[in-house]
Amino acid sequence: MAEIKVEKVGDVKSYGKGDPGGKGTGLIKINMGDIPKAHKLRTRILTTSFYDTYISRNQKFLPRDLETIAEILRTFKKIPISVRSSATNEALISPGGDASVHAGENTSFMLPNNHPKFSVRFRQLVQAISYIYSDFLEQQLPGSPEKMAIVINPIPGRSIHSLAGPIYFPLVSGVASSFFPYALKTQKADEGFARLAFGHGYATVLDDFPVISMATIKDPIPVELLGSQQKYFYAIDMTKNQNLEGEELETMKRLHIRFAEHNLKTKLGQSKNSITLESIVRNDHFGFRTGLNEIMENIRSFIPSHFQIEFVFNLDPVQSESLPGTFHVVQLTQLPRFSFQKIKIPASPQHTYLSIRNLQGHGIKKNIRHAVVVSPFLYKKENHQQVIKKLSALTRAFRKQKEKFIIIAPGRLGSKNRNWGIQVEFKDIGCPEGIFEYGVDVAGRAEPIQETQTGGIYGSHFLYMIQGGYDEEQKRIQTRMFGTQGTHFLTNLMSNNVIYGYIAPLNDLMDPWFFTPPETSEPVYVLTFPKPVNIYADSLNQKCVITAKNEEA
Repeated sequence: MAEIKVEKVGDVKSYGKGDPGGKGTGLIKINMGDIPKAHKLRTRILTTSFYDTYISRNQKFLPRDLETIAEILRTFKKIPISVRSSATNEALISPGGDASVHAGENTSFMLPNNHPKFSVRFRQLVQAISYIYSDFLEQQLPGSPEKMAIVINPIPGRSIHSLAGPIYFPLVSGVASSFFPYALKTQKADEGFARLAFGHGYATVLDDFPVISMATIKDPIPVELLGSQQKYFYAIDMTKNQNLEGEELETMKRLHIRFAEHNLKTKLGQSKNSITLESIVRNDHFGFRTGLNEIMENIRSFIPSHFQIEFVFNLDPVQSESLPGTFHVVQLTQLPRFSFQKIKIPASPQHTYLSIRNLQGHGIKKNIRHAVVVSPFLYKKENHQQVIKKLSALTRAFRKQKEKFIIIAPGRLGSKNRNWGIQVEFKDIGCPEGIFEYGVDVAGRAEPIQETQTGGIYGSHFLYMIQGGYDEEQKRIQTRMFGTQGTHFLTNLMSNNVIYGYIAPLNDLMDPWFFTPPETSEPVYVLTFPKPVNIYADSLNQKCVITAKNEEA
């Protein structure tokens, strides 16, 4: 590798002459900006030069590269550290790439970094970097211009000796977006929204248990209207401090809230055995709500586009609620701007394949040739892995051929919780023009139904989140709210303007043609439209149709 070049911006140091990647670029901008309410996070970046050398040397590090990694580790002493992927395609900076956002597609590791021997801590850090490189390399299509940088940060948080053993976690983690395109009529879209969780931030970007919504950030809907309570949290297992096997969550523990300190829960807001965060969200204790607002406004002053941040918030367990807690911004992602122009839906289309009233995304998608369908009659829970593999193969082939397609599937596509849907990664579905989920089967039976019945066994993003509403108004709020939260999967859907909707069989129009597969017993199949179709998606009026092309199209 060329001679190491070290540049300092605030408390960010970049090593090498390559690109800092998406996360690295965002943190450089954060540290260059003036954000009084957010403490600057010490950041060390191995630019893409290290990745290039690692690949060219048959996936081995040069001695000088190892010396650089050791130097970085000495900087952080024994505080837990995050070792995160920072690929060039994780933000709008991809040189020669597709200029879209691909959040959460690459492996990262949270390391305890507390072993008494430096050599052991160093070995685990090198393992983490190697796994990130290798995993990224395996995912790339032939000829891909994308490269990987690595961002290393200390993790601001609190260490406790719980009944589950020694753990470490930020008190509150969050994902906040500057724009809320699906705000209710009584809200302002530019006040943004946030997804909050007690504990480590994996809870906010994954989708395996409910966390807390904050929409808008400036004037949040009361938690009691949303029905949101958190019963579990993520924390770093401080005993996992020697070797890695290559699984991203292997150093993490998922625990019930009862394993957290009682005084911390009461300060944040709790209800029986769950966290509500009501105290800091509605009552602004420890300056949380006003502080987050100021952070977003300050970032807005030097970021021209929409953006999303990931942040952590900590406080001293004995401090007064009138004193402010401490924010750190740990990631900044710039998002593309989309025009919400008026959508003219054809009045007399040649043929309508789908018409629904619950959707996200906005615009007209033209000349779509194919539908990838997960059949409600052939899909069973035990087919899960087979379905993921087939979906990935089909959609990758379409992407390679530059063919446009839609996906129709049961449940909450992309969920980490298999009880909610099919656990497929966004990178494995090839950026379709639209995704349409059904949470009840075509016979109209309510969720959940038995596995012996016709396949609609999971709740969609929309259906799951409106379960348990007290009245229709509350259900309406929840439908519009929770479908837009900041998981990586949904961030990618929104950032790439993938039309995303829920099919209600008893209320929406759906052509049975979708469930008349070719001769196959496979749960996943491809249908080709007799003529290319267009999607007309009007998120402002909550209407979406798929129609055959005609004169008006």
